[in-house]
Amino acid sequence: MLRFHLIKQITEKKGITFIMAMFLFIILSLITFGLVQLVRYESRQSAYGNLSEKALYIAEAGIERKIAELKEDNTSSISLTKYGEGEFEVSVVAGPGSDEYTLESTGYVPSKSKWKARRKLRVVVRVLPSVPSHALAFGGDAVIESNVTIRGTIRSNRKIVIGSNVTITESEPGKGDASIYTSYDKDDPAISIGTNFHVAVPGQYIKSRRNSSLSPNQHPPYSGSDPTPQIYDETNIVEKTNVTIVENDNSSDTDPIQVPSVDTATLVANADYTVTPSNYTSIPGFTPAWSWDSKDNVFELNASNWDPGGKIYNFTEGIKIVSNVTFTGEGTFIVSDGEADYGIELRQNVDGVYDGYARLNLLVVGGDWDEYDIWMRQNIYIQGYIFGKSTSTVESNVNIKGIVEIGDESTINSNITIEHSDDIPMDLPWQQGSTGGIEIISWQEIKPD
Repeated sequence: MLRFHLIKQITEKKGITFIMAMFLFIILSLITFGLVQLVRYESRQSAYGNLSEKALYIAEAGIERKIAELKEDNTSSISLTKYGEGEFEVSVVAGPGSDEYTLESTGYVPSKSKWKARRKLRVVVRVLPSVPSHALAFGGDAVIESNVTIRGTIRSNRKIVIGSNVTITESEPGKGDASIYTSYDKDDPAISIGTNFHVAVPGQYIKSRRNSSLSPNQHPPYSGSDPTPQIYDETNIVEKTNVTIVENDNSSDTDPIQVPSVDTATLVANADYTVTPSNYTSIPGFTPAWSWDSKDNVFELNASNWDPGGKIYNFTEGIKIVSNVTFTGEGTFIVSDGEADYGIELRQNVDGVYDGYARLNLLVVGGDWDEYDIWMRQNIYIQGYIFGKSTSTVESNVNIKGIVEIGDESTINSNITIEHSDDIPMDLPWQQGSTGGIEIISWQEIKPD
C-alpha cells in the first residue's frame, strides 16, 4: 500500500511538472510570437515613417516650386510632377485676401496611382509689390552736379554727366548696389566722370553699351591718360580697385530701361479722388489746407500739417507745395493734366512725421509745363516713388528715400542725397514682368483627400 501511494505521488508530481512545462512553453511561445509581431509592426512602421517623411519632403518641394513661379507672376496650378522618389501636385486658389494665394501641395511615394505614403500641405502666401532695384533711372540725358550722394544703382538710356565730389555707394550694408549702367550707343562719351568721384564699396561696375556689337572692353579704371572715350575720364575715380569699367557692353545690364516702372494708367483709374478746380472743396479733408490759385493755375498747399489719409489724388492741374509743410500720413499725388510752369513744385521746408520724411509718391504723367514736370527746390525730405514724364530738376539740400525715375532730361544739383529703398508707401501697381517677394502667412499640414 505504501509503495502504491509513493508511485501515485510521483506520477502526480510528474503530471504537474509536465503541465507547468507545457504552460510555460505556451506562455513563452506567445511572448515570442508577440515579440516577432511587434518587431514586424515596428519595421513596417519604420518603413512607413521613412516613406511618410519622403512624402512630406516632396510636398514641401511642390510648395517651394510654386512660390518660385509666383515670383514670376505665374499663378497656375502645377499638375502631377515627378520629383525624386515620388510625385507632387499643387493647387492654387486666389485669396483669402488681396494679393494672397492658398497653395495645397500633396506629395506621393512612390506615385499618386500606387501611393504607399502621402502628405499634404496648405500654405497661404502674399505676393509683395515688386520694387525696381535702381535708385535713379533716366530716359534722357542726366546731369549729376557736385556734392551729390547716390545710395544705389543708376541706370540711363542716354548720357550721364557726373560733376565733382560725387559719391555712389550701396543703399544698405552688404547689398552691393552701387553701379552705373547706360544703354547709350553714340560716338561721344556715354558717361562723363568729374573730379574726385567716389565708388565707396568694392565689386561695382560702370558699363556703357556704346558700340556693343564689338567685343566688350573690360578693364580697371585707367590711372594715367584714358585712351577710350566711352566712359571718360576714368582717372577721376578715387577708389579704382572698387570698380570695373566695361565699354562696348552687351549684357542685360545695359539693356534700355522702360520708365515709369509703375502702371500709371491703373494708378489713375484707381484714384480715390480726382481733384479739379470745381470740386476740390467737396473732397473730404482737402480744404482749408489746399486752395486753388487761378492766376498760376495750380493747387497750393502752404504752412500746414496735412494728412493725405493713405489716398490717391489725381490732380487735373499742377500742384505747388510752398513752404513749411509737414505731412502726417501717407499719400500718392498724380498730376495727369494741366498747364502751368511746373507739374509738381516743392519749394522749401517739406517734411513728414516718419523719421522726418514725408511718405509720398509724386508722379507727373501728363500736362503741358513751361519749365519742369517736377521741381524740388530746397530742404525737402521725401520717402516714396517719384516720376516725371519729361524734364525734371532737383535743387539743393534734398533728401529722397525710394526711387526716382525721369522720362527725359534731368538735373540733380548740389547737396542732394538719393537712397534706394524698397519701402515705398502704399501699394503701387508695378509694371508686369517685374519680380516681387513672397510673404508666407501660414503653413500647416492637412489630411490628404
